Amino acid sequence: MTDRVKTLVDQRVELETRLQNEKGELSEAASRKYDDSYATLQRQLSALFKDASEDSQRITVMLEMMRILENRLVYLQNFIVDPSSDNRILAQLVTKFIDQLTSERSAVLTTLESIYYRAVAALYAGDLGKARDGFRDACASEESDEANDIKYKSYVILGHLSHEEKDYAGAKQLHDQSLKYSHNNNVTAQALALKALNSYALGDHDEALTLFGESLRLFDGNQPFFNSYFHRNALLFCASIYFDRKQYEPAEKHYREVLVAVEQNSYDYFDALTHLGRIHYSQGRYEDAVTEFEKAISTQKLSSENEYIVDTYFWIARSHLKSNNSEKARTYLEKVAASDVRYEKKPQAVELLRKVS
Repeated sequence: MTDRVKTLVDQRVELETRLQNEKGELSEAASRKYDDSYATLQRQLSALFKDASEDSQRITVMLEMMRILENRLVYLQNFIVDPSSDNRILAQLVTKFIDQLTSERSAVLTTLESIYYRAVAALYAGDLGKARDGFRDACASEESDEANDIKYKSYVILGHLSHEEKDYAGAKQLHDQSLKYSHNNNVTAQALALKALNSYALGDHDEALTLFGESLRLFDGNQPFFNSYFHRNALLFCASIYFDRKQYEPAEKHYREVLVAVEQNSYDYFDALTHLGRIHYSQGRYEDAVTEFEKAISTQKLSSENEYIVDTYFWIARSHLKSNNSEKARTYLEKVAASDVRYEKKPQAVELLRKVS
């Protein structure tokens, strides 16, 4: 039993270390693989917990299951939890375990760690009120947190919960507080990106742009704790703000960085290409616009038609019309007209098709 427990602990540590040192964007397949690995470890640890005959073994196993809950929350789920039935059951076990340690005055967990892990368990159990109270208590604790890890995560999660409730000012303040506890550039960059997201939601796009820009200068995909999700968001929001302001040069720069950062079959890749097409269209570079739009369509070739794809057909048609190429425009206008997808500009496309036929 002892050797088996040690093997699983080593596997969990190796998995966490590998995930913390991932470079660049995690693919969907890679994320699923990590999540499946954690789930497998969790099942094996649960079985050992039931069979363990010694308290020391049960404590070690439960601590590992708690760390897996937190690893998935922080590194894979970006602080967003689905309170599934399995998660609720495990959360109940964790809470019961902490209660037992507390009643026995065990030194296995510090008071701060107990408060924090109770809050994490409450989050997985879907008890947001209890989770919020726990994370607040962790933030208010005067107990030493040498790595500042617990307080950083507690402020971040509280901020996320406030953001979900549309209390963007409160969320921004909490994410600002988290900056005091960030322990390296990638963690600071993540906190800045979160704060920027709330500034954007509050309508302060100037501040959002500044904060996102600061975060992008700090993000380093070659260093530990790089979070590709928040890095990607920072690029997309900067690009979107510049695009809306018709500042096409910096918008193009950021959209091209998105193309490097994300998977080619992702929606973000498609979105970046279509915005590059619109930028070229606005600059009168119609052939370049068609090139970007057609690249975007090619990335979605295995997907069924949707409003975004039909809209891209329309942009390609408009670009061809600007280049006085009615025949090529007609091909895409016919696609728009024939599509079963609900699209608000379809009447306009039908009218243009009538004119070029």
